[in-house]
Amino acid sequence: MDPSKGMTLVMLSVATSLDACAVGFSLAILDAPILYPAFIIGLVTGTLSFMGVRLGQRLGQGVGRPMEIAGGLILIGIGLRMLLGEGAG
Repeated sequence: MDPSKGMTLVMLSVATSLDACAVGFSLAILDAPILYPAFIIGLVTGTLSFMGVRLGQRLGQGVGRPMEIAGGLILIGIGLRMLLGEGAG
């Protein structure tokens, strides 16, 4: 299965967009200026995505599946923490 094609890519894009939507919504509620945070968020996201792709190319063969599971569990944990209100402040 190639995650860079088809429905897998669409689902990854939707997940990423939902995260971005939540951040944008939070900034709007705080009535924060958007230009500087958008620039910094874009810069950090682009840099980390590039680094992740490079690192994934090197490590993917040996530890691909276990890392996918670990990453999923970490994201679930973060989501649960936010949902339960322990992630705020």
